[in-house]
Amino acid sequence: MTAASPLQHLAWDSDFLGFPVARLAAGGLGASAIAAAVAEARQAGYRLLYAIVLPTDTAGGEALRQAGSGLADRKVTYAMALTAADAVSISPAISDATAYSMQLESLAWQSGEYSRFRLDRRFQPGVFQELYSQWLRNSLSGELARRVLVWRSAQDPEAGLLTLGEKNGRADIGLLAVDVAARGQRGGQQLVAAARAQAAAWGFATLQVVTQGDNVAACRFYEKCGFLPESEEHIYHLWLN
Repeated sequence: MTAASPLQHLAWDSDFLGFPVARLAAGGLGASAIAAAVAEARQAGYRLLYAIVLPTDTAGGEALRQAGSGLADRKVTYAMALTAADAVSISPAISDATAYSMQLESLAWQSGEYSRFRLDRRFQPGVFQELYSQWLRNSLSGELARRVLVWRSAQDPEAGLLTLGEKNGRADIGLLAVDVAARGQRGGQQLVAAARAQAAAWGFATLQVVTQGDNVAACRFYEKCGFLPESEEHIYHLWLN
């Protein structure tokens, strides 16, 4: 790939999936430039491209579809402003997770119900589960999260999960899920309130979370918690063989 190439090799994804993967910054590219990038990727031996465009870039989206790409995710970033006054005490029903468990693994999988790695059937069976299990392991180890919080319901000591880390100078919620058997008890709200309080105590000015635009229930939940939609991008999967 040349210095001016819109392709970016994704080492972690390539290692995890077992075949070469690249990101294609397709925003603003015309159909001919996208076709040239796809040809370059094929020549370089890539099997999968994640192509990124803004939702307003209808020409780019159409060019990707013509190249054989399918829309895999409407990625929405939500954010809320924080002040020192948000650093309040955390509910006693919230505690720190310290060890990997099958229940936490189940919650990690539930958090990815709308994940593009689950919905794209071109991935091999088990890829989605292993990806989210690895996300949980890396969060518990401190690699991806500064705290891993669990919510305790009356029936289950691990009824909800939230991972809280840092991304681009902001506090960032990674995994968030409440077990299907424990929903309707405000566990999710308690987890978000705890994340808000902890992020403020750490001194962050903003708390953010990324979700899928097609996950309408999650979007409504975050908005009820005080988040505002900040940006959106469309991710296409272009399989080259």
